[in-house]
Amino acid sequence: MPGHAFSGLASQSAKIMLVRDVHLRFVSISHRTSPVGCRERFYVADGDKQALLDYIHKQFPEVSSLMLLVTCNRTEIYFESRSISASQIRDVFLKFALGLTEGKEQPLFITGDKTEGTVKHLLRVAAGLESSVLGDAEILHQVKKAYHFALERGLQGTLLERAVQTVFRSHKRISNETAFRDGTTSTAYKALKLTRDVFGGEAHEKNILFVGAGDIVEQLFKYNTKFGYRNVWITNRTEAKSKSLAKRYKARTLPWNTLVNNQLQDFDVIITAVSNCSSLISGGLNPDRELLLVDLAVPGNIDPRLQEQPNVLFSDLDNIASHLEENRATRLEAAVKVERIIKEEWRTFLQWYRQQPFRELLAQRKTETLKFLEENPKSAQCEPKELEKIADQVVRKLLKEPGALSDSAAVKEMVDRVLPFESV
Repeated sequence: MPGHAFSGLASQSAKIMLVRDVHLRFVSISHRTSPVGCRERFYVADGDKQALLDYIHKQFPEVSSLMLLVTCNRTEIYFESRSISASQIRDVFLKFALGLTEGKEQPLFITGDKTEGTVKHLLRVAAGLESSVLGDAEILHQVKKAYHFALERGLQGTLLERAVQTVFRSHKRISNETAFRDGTTSTAYKALKLTRDVFGGEAHEKNILFVGAGDIVEQLFKYNTKFGYRNVWITNRTEAKSKSLAKRYKARTLPWNTLVNNQLQDFDVIITAVSNCSSLISGGLNPDRELLLVDLAVPGNIDPRLQEQPNVLFSDLDNIASHLEENRATRLEAAVKVERIIKEEWRTFLQWYRQQPFRELLAQRKTETLKFLEENPKSAQCEPKELEKIADQVVRKLLKEPGALSDSAAVKEMVDRVLPFESV
């Protein structure tokens, strides 16, 4: 149906009394609102995500659409609701994470209760405009992962699904139309580059240990195809995962207990990225080796006091982020175009969003029209395709009389007016 018809219908919304009462809302804690030491308490490990979903649903059964976006630098909850506010979800999350709902932690979060603002926030986050490293290339993968987690549980919802589709469309345009993705913005890549920067030409002979088997460690292996470090080990709590990655990338495995017992004298570089293991490494290093420790986990896996040892160079997420600013000038220039693309895609979403209630009403009226046609003796001889055609004509005529859309009786009357012409 023509766009101008929707515009005319929108102008009659007061008569029709349509109200968009379901909103896409969000709760967020990130590097912009909290230092790493605070926000690591709100990191939700993969194994705890289902428990959080269940906890929220127990408190608020109305919330049926929900997505958890968890990265090293942010934890965000997106959800659809009529009456449950973002601040209520925030407080339930505080209860889940810390066992309390009041206190100094509430200001660490930002919230949004309007679909328009929530979608704009998600678009900016997914584009890397809100990342600690401008243009972060990993964030879109994390959004996809969060969405698929929701999708597998039937929690995508109409608004959330459309918002994520808008994210993907924006990403494609950003990649094709700007230089925003030029130059690496990957923490995994930077960790491997830091190894080369520290050890120079000897880096290929150093013993390197990857701790974990999640997305970041997999990226470490993928990027290592460019760096070519030969002596790589991997360890993980789930041995099957570490063995699978080791086989795929021709690495060696280290027993998890060896790591837990801090028997790490043979390694020159240790890069950690395993969840829920605070200060996993607190000693057991070789004092006679120059050591590079890179902690990419939240909460941190490496006791920061180890950097006090004279032979240890220590780097964490904040350090890595500062090093990744090398490509900032190029990305800043491209960010202007990214902002324009996001604004255009956001407006496209808003156009769909504002028309959606009318689409739903028109679909309802078409269903009623088909029912009236099936019951009307004048259309008894009509084929299903002909009835569909007549129903479409009725709806088109109703669009010219928007007030009639709120009245089922008017729909029946319109059917009676149309049928004599259509059934000839």
